Amino acid sequence: MTVYESYLEANQPRFLAELLDFLRIPSISAIPAHAADVQRAAEWVAARVTDAGLEHAQILPTGGHPVVYADWLHAPGRPTVLIYGHFDVQPVDPVSLWTHPPFEPHVEGGRVYARGASDDKGNMLVPILALEAMLRAEGRLPVNIKVFFEGQEEIGSPQIGAFLPRHKELFACDLVVNADGGQYSETEPEILLALRGGCGVQIDVKAAKMDLHSGLYGGVVMNPIHALVMILASMRASDGVITVEGFYDDVLPLSPEDRARIAAVPFDVEALKADLQIHDTFSEAGYTPREASWARPTLEVNGIWGGFQDEGIKTVLPSSMIVFGMCFE
Repeated sequence: MTVYESYLEANQPRFLAELLDFLRIPSISAIPAHAADVQRAAEWVAARVTDAGLEHAQILPTGGHPVVYADWLHAPGRPTVLIYGHFDVQPVDPVSLWTHPPFEPHVEGGRVYARGASDDKGNMLVPILALEAMLRAEGRLPVNIKVFFEGQEEIGSPQIGAFLPRHKELFACDLVVNADGGQYSETEPEILLALRGGCGVQIDVKAAKMDLHSGLYGGVVMNPIHALVMILASMRASDGVITVEGFYDDVLPLSPEDRARIAAVPFDVEALKADLQIHDTFSEAGYTPREASWARPTLEVNGIWGGFQDEGIKTVLPSSMIVFGMCFE
């Protein structure tokens, strides 16, 4: 066992305690009320990379949630590797489905259960610990290192596109390693080459100036929920093909070689269905589930709001209907 491996092994209890501390921060970037928590997570990360031995740690404003930068640049003539990750997390609703509070980490059977445990706080902490172990064991790193840890990935990084050109010298590098990933299985690693991007839109459907009594105006005024359902249904055919005009215009076709390489990766569709407890998969016509997931775009509805939402029934014909978070990926 190498010196750095011995360091990692000896410090596992401390690393676990630090991870649990990190996971307790409810850094939900999508909810404005948690902006201070996202900032607190940034401060935690800046302090942790400094403790690991990186230098020049700073929290950079973006106009939205912040970015944490740090570096170690003492390997002249060697490449500079930038490590990317994010410390914000998704909302936790519905909380009633959690067996333990999402920001009170629970350890069971060698696993950590909490919001952000694998996406991406646990993952982005790993390279920090690896860098610390190498610096403690060897006193140096084999390459130059920069880190770019952001607080808005879960909302599509809306300010990062304008932020990076303003700081291009600071983040200049030869290679980027994304710490926001996983393994193919618990025993098999994977090298992820690319991800689908995302584009979120919101659709608002407006009818009357106010909510109406459905008994009086039903069948007279177009119900915006019905209108929205028809709009959404028109976007995808029954065979999974997206029918939005121009949707596939810039999508590169899969070559026979691409398809052969994808098919060569072991994939058990029956195990997937059993794990997800679904009767069958649903993919774009002409493509396998793995081809659809890895190489084809999709259009998904992430949330709908409209009309009466509480228990019971209310004879309301709503004046408006909203799809929030329609995502093109």
